[in-house]
Amino acid sequence: MSDNSTDSYDQESSLNPDLPKPNHNECLRILHLVLDGEANDEETAIFKAHLKNCMPYYEIYSVDEAIREMLKKNCKNKQLSPEIKEEIKSRIFKAAE
Repeated sequence: MSDNSTDSYDQESSLNPDLPKPNHNECLRILHLVLDGEANDEETAIFKAHLKNCMPYYEIYSVDEAIREMLKKNCKNKQLSPEIKEEIKSRIFKAAE
């Protein structure tokens, strides 16, 4: 997420210096924990609060969730070679850069 975020937390924190500015890297880490079903209660609460106030975060969550659902639906019960799995991961990470 860039410094030009539409995150209302960012906008509020610039108006009120007493509010902490969110750490977007930490938010993304938590987002992936939530999507993987591995987030604890505190992380889930942070996720829900940030999701309500950050359009880029909401968009990332929506896209990631859609991709995961599509993969579950279309790839269930199919075996992929380790090479194909690594190629898919590599392409996803390159596209995210």
